[in-house]
Amino acid sequence: MPRVLSSLVFLLTSVYATQHNDVGFANDASDRVTANCQQACSELSSAFGSAFHWPSNDNFSIWDAKQQEVHPACRIEPSSATEVSKILEILVNNWCHFAVKGGGHSRNPGDSNSVGGVTVDLDRLTNVEVLPHANKARVGGGATTIQVYRALESRNMSFVGGRVGSVGVGGFTLGGGTSPFSNKYGWSLDNIFEYEVVLTNSTITTASETHNPELYFALRGGGNNFGIVTAFTVRTFSQGPVYTSMTTYSANQSSQVLDKVYDLYTDKRLASDKEMGYDLYYTYNSGGDEFVLSGTQRYAKPISSPPVFHAIDQISTRSRRTNLGLMSQAAGGTESLGTTRHLFATLTVSPSREFLSEGIRVFEEEVEAIKSVPGLVPNFISYPIQRNAITAMRQRGGNALGIDRDDPLFLVLISTAWSNSTDDAAVNRMTENIIERLNGTAQDMGIANRYKYMNYASAAQVDSIFAGYGDENAEKLKQIQRAVDPRGIFASTGLWRGFVKLI
Repeated sequence: MPRVLSSLVFLLTSVYATQHNDVGFANDASDRVTANCQQACSELSSAFGSAFHWPSNDNFSIWDAKQQEVHPACRIEPSSATEVSKILEILVNNWCHFAVKGGGHSRNPGDSNSVGGVTVDLDRLTNVEVLPHANKARVGGGATTIQVYRALESRNMSFVGGRVGSVGVGGFTLGGGTSPFSNKYGWSLDNIFEYEVVLTNSTITTASETHNPELYFALRGGGNNFGIVTAFTVRTFSQGPVYTSMTTYSANQSSQVLDKVYDLYTDKRLASDKEMGYDLYYTYNSGGDEFVLSGTQRYAKPISSPPVFHAIDQISTRSRRTNLGLMSQAAGGTESLGTTRHLFATLTVSPSREFLSEGIRVFEEEVEAIKSVPGLVPNFISYPIQRNAITAMRQRGGNALGIDRDDPLFLVLISTAWSNSTDDAAVNRMTENIIERLNGTAQDMGIANRYKYMNYASAAQVDSIFAGYGDENAEKLKQIQRAVDPRGIFASTGLWRGFVKLI
């Protein structure tokens, strides 16, 4: 397209976007490609060669089927922050909407695969460089948890990574980052020393406690509202094999199990063992048409049957699978990409044994109504935000989450997988019903907490995430966002509308 015509298209589309407040593309999930994005793709193709992909010859796959069904105008794979800067410059100059993919574990179209725009895929930014004499490593913004685990394990080291290996470090960390190591070291966002970030004006900068400290604060929980993070300097520590035990229980043992789980979450003597972690699951198994209570014990030292789990280990199990191995093994496993639909939703409460029982009861009632959905795998999952993790949130100036208390919290995740788009509405309705009922129960019990974990939020919850950080933190984040992104490129009416927006 001639430069004069390209400029005219850009000018006319920008004027239309300003007047109609839709920045030149549809708000729904249509795959309409604007002239702006066609031009941006043409420029990207010329500039990046084999790192550029048209949809017609692209074999791109992503975790969630809803995002797999999205059709971007094109996809680009930068190999450096400089290339990300150039890409962002082209996108902004053409006013073309986009999405950035790290690991790609988001669940909504436009989060990490662009709807009719450009998908910026960071899968070439995966290098892990151990920094000498510093207990630090520099991790590329497109690295996945398992890639980092494996790179560090070759040196008998680890980092505060996720439970699932295919989760990207980028989204995981910017939203919070709960980890099997959180009881000892805190959440991922509290173990980042420095961010390398490309701002919307294409400037490459860094943010740390001493350099750009306000941006550093914002990136510790503020999500994708400030720029594109191309590298993280993470805390590393010595780490050998981890004990993992996965158990299932019979229905008549549920009360006993929940008693002991509650103790693990709240008893100061037990919880003070910083090597310990425990995740609770209540799952519908369609194959056996039954609900199954299960738990995952983790202990960050190579000790079989750690004493901290002695009480719960006295309860007989239906099954037990135990492993003493590296975290890459515990977080590994194969996942088929782009074939299964996923929905998360979350809430946070103060500790309550009664709430755990009520939670699985409500979950069971709501799941019963849609048991016939093909491929249905719903989970009620709970684990604590431990006292030690909350204490760690105060270091290096504090993070943006607004969690300030001495006692633990219970994090609840409703996670559901299913097969067909025709059942989307049923799964959404079930999930919303569970969350609404559990929120009501928490209010009645006086245990409701305003915080919601960004990385577990449903699309219906995203507007309330930053309110859960508290008014002061929410306003501070908005001020920082306006300062580093005055044109609102990363805002809800900007060019990357996906994920959780401040403005």
